[in-house]
Amino acid sequence: MDIFTDSVTFLQGVEIITDVFYKREQNKLPTIWDFEEFRTVMESKDQRLKSFFDELYLLTNLRRKSLSTMEKVSKQLVFLCYFICGIRNMFVNNAKRDLGMYLDSTGTPNSTIDTLATMGLTLTSRSISYHKDSVSQKHSATVETSLEDSYNNALLLNIDNYHSIHTIKMPITTTTSAPVHLATILLNPIKTQPAIPRQDIHNLTLVNSQLVVTGIENYFMPVYSLSHNRRLGFRSVDDETKLEELTVHSYDVRLKEKRSSRSLKDMVLVDLFESNLRTMDAYIKAINIAASVPAINKYIEDSNVIPVIADWPGQIHLRTAISRFLVNGSSSGITNKILSFLPMIGPLHISLNSRELILFQYQPFFSEMYKYIFDKEKNLPQKPKPWRINLLLELSRSAWQEIAKMVEIKFGYMCKDPEYLTLKDLLDNTIPLVLDIYAVFFRAGDFNSYLESCFRVWVIFLKFNRKNYSKAPLMFLSDIFHWQSKNHPILSIMKAELPKFSDTPVEIFHSLLRRNTEKHHTAEQIIKEGRYINYLRFNDDGFKENFIHNSTWAVYQYSSRNIETLTRKTACFLLDCFSEIYIRIKRKNLQFTIPPQVALVRPIKRKKKESDTNTKSISIPAMKMKEAWLCHFPLGYSSSYKPSSSGCDSYSCITNTFVNEGPGQPLTEETGRVLPCGHAYHDTCFIQDGSKCLYCFDYIKDGVDKNVQSLLESLCPLDSNNNIESAESAESEDSESVPEDDDDDTKESANITVPWDSTIWQFLLL
Repeated sequence: MDIFTDSVTFLQGVEIITDVFYKREQNKLPTIWDFEEFRTVMESKDQRLKSFFDELYLLTNLRRKSLSTMEKVSKQLVFLCYFICGIRNMFVNNAKRDLGMYLDSTGTPNSTIDTLATMGLTLTSRSISYHKDSVSQKHSATVETSLEDSYNNALLLNIDNYHSIHTIKMPITTTTSAPVHLATILLNPIKTQPAIPRQDIHNLTLVNSQLVVTGIENYFMPVYSLSHNRRLGFRSVDDETKLEELTVHSYDVRLKEKRSSRSLKDMVLVDLFESNLRTMDAYIKAINIAASVPAINKYIEDSNVIPVIADWPGQIHLRTAISRFLVNGSSSGITNKILSFLPMIGPLHISLNSRELILFQYQPFFSEMYKYIFDKEKNLPQKPKPWRINLLLELSRSAWQEIAKMVEIKFGYMCKDPEYLTLKDLLDNTIPLVLDIYAVFFRAGDFNSYLESCFRVWVIFLKFNRKNYSKAPLMFLSDIFHWQSKNHPILSIMKAELPKFSDTPVEIFHSLLRRNTEKHHTAEQIIKEGRYINYLRFNDDGFKENFIHNSTWAVYQYSSRNIETLTRKTACFLLDCFSEIYIRIKRKNLQFTIPPQVALVRPIKRKKKESDTNTKSISIPAMKMKEAWLCHFPLGYSSSYKPSSSGCDSYSCITNTFVNEGPGQPLTEETGRVLPCGHAYHDTCFIQDGSKCLYCFDYIKDGVDKNVQSLLESLCPLDSNNNIESAESAESEDSESVPEDDDDDTKESANITVPWDSTIWQFLLL
C-alpha cells in the first residue's frame, strides 16, 4: 500500500479538522479538551488524520518527557489545533469562548482579555458580555430544561439573602452608598429519592411541646448522662481529614481542602431578585417566584412538598405564613401554595451559631489560650473569623484528647469541684459537640447521631438563653417526632440522603458570586452574573478540569505539622489550668463555692441595675474568667437543685435516712458516678430515677414548654411588615463596635516553642 494514500499533508489535516470543528459548533456540540477523545473523534471522520496526529506527537518529543509532562503537552496540542483552525475560520471560536469565559469568571480585566483576543486566543470582552446577556435572557428556559429529569424526584430549596460586600462607602445622600441586597433561590434535586408527598407533612398544632418532651425523654435522656466524648469516644482522624474539617465554614471553592465537597453540579439557580428577606412578604414572594417555574408548579400541584432549608428568618417567616393560612385560610391573603413548602433549619447555621456562641461565652478563656499559644500581648479579636474559631475549638478538643486520661486519674472520677467540672464539661462535652454536629454527623449522613446532637446543642442554646436559636431546633425536633408518629416517607429520604438537606450550596454559590462581581456592579449586573454561573455548571466544557493549575487552589493557613505543634502548646495551657484547680483543692484545701445570688445568665446591659442583687456574677480563676454566671457551669447548676459538694444528689437516695433534709451519703467510683451535668448518683439511685437526671430533665422540660409557648404566641399574630432580627452572630447582642479579626498568626506558628515534657512532669508531680 502506498503510504501517501493513507496520510495527509499538514494543510490538508488542518482543513479537515477545521471543517469538523465548524460543523460541531453549528450543531452546538461542546468543546473537546481531552486529547484522546479529540483524536478519536477526528480520526473517526477521516482515518488519514492518524498520521497527522502521529506527526504532532513526534513534533513535541514526548518520549523523552515524564508522564505528567506528557499529559500537559497533550492538552496543549488540543488547544494548538483549536488556535490554528480558529485562524483559518473565524467562526471556529468555541475554544476562544471557553478561555475567555474562564478568564472573565476569575475577574480578569477586560483590557487583558482584549489583548489576548488580539493575539487570537480568546473572544473580545464585548463578545463575552453579549454571550452573558443572552444566557441571562434565556435563564427561565435553562431552569426548565435542567428540571426535566427531576420531576419524580425529591426537591429541596435554599432561600437566602445575598448582599454585596464590595460597596464603596459614600455619603448617604448618594444612591451608591447602600449595599445591594438580593434574595437567592436555589433548587437541589435528590435524584436517588422519590418526590416527598405533602399529605401529613405539616403538624396542625404547628409546634407540639408534649411531642418534643416525650421524644426527648424516650430517645435522648437515657444517653444524656454521658458526655459527648464518653458517648461516642475520642475521634482519631488523619491529617487531611482534620484540615478539611477546619475549613467547614470557609466557603471559598478554591480551597484545596474543599475540592471534593464544593461542587454545585446538581444545583439549579431558580433566580435572584432584589430583596433583603426581612419580612414575611419577602419570603412569600420568593416562594411565588419558585412556584412560577412551570416544572415546579406541576410538581406541587401533584401534591408534593419541597423542604426549604434556610436560616432563622427563613424559618420564622415561612412558618408564620403557614400558620396564618392554617388558622385563617384564604382570608389570610396567603394562597394554599405555601403548604407545598416545608421550612427546615439549616444545619450549617446551627453549627456556626453554636461555635460562635461557645467562643463568645468563654471569650476570656480562649483569649488567654490564644495569647499563650502564639506568645502574643494582644487579645483574641472580639469578632474572630469562623476559621479562627474553628482552629481554637479544634486545638482545645485535640489537646484535651492528649491529656484527658492523666487529668481524670489525677483528680479522680468522683471529683465534684464546680471549677473542675466546668472546664472538663467544656472540653469533654461542649466543644466536641459543636465541632461534630455538622462536620461529622450531618455530612456523614449519620441521622441518629445528628438528631441527638441537635437536642444537645439546643440545650446549650437554652442554657445560655441564645436568642432565636433556643427555639429553632425545637421546631425541627417537633417535625421529626410528628413524622415518626405518621410514619411519613420524608424520614426515610432524610436518613438515606441527609447531607442533601443542607444550606451549604447557597453559601458556596454566594462565594462564587462575590468572586465574580465588582464594587461598582448594580443589582441587575449581579443577577446576570449569578445566572451565568448557573449556565456554566450545566455547560461544563472541561476547560477548568484540563487547564487550571493546582497552584491556583487556595490552601489552609496551617499545615498538619503546625497543627500538631499548636495542639501540644494548647495541651500545656490546659494542664496549667488544671494544675491551678488541683493546687487549690489539694494543697490549699479550698472549696469552690457558688453564692446563691449568682444569676443564671449574663444580664442584658441596658436592663441591668447596680442595685439588682439577683445579677451577681462569680469568677472562675482557672479559666481566666472574671465574670461568669450559672450558665457557664455544667447544666446541673442551672437546674432547680444545684449539685452538692459531695455525695449522691438523688432525693430518693437509698443510703439517705434523712431524705427531707438534703442529699445522700458520699459515694465511690465502685458504687456511683458523676454525670456531665454535675449531679452525682449511686448506680442504684440512678436506675431508680429512670436512668436520667430528674433535675436536669425538669429544667429541659420547662425550657421546651417556655420556648414553644413563645413560638406559638409569635407565629400567628406577627405583623407581616415587622422585621425579624436574624441574630446570626452570637456576640451581636452584647457588643456594638469591635475591631475586626485581621491578625495573621501563620508566621508566628513556625517559631512556637512547646514546654511539653516539663509541663507534664510538673502536673504529675503535684
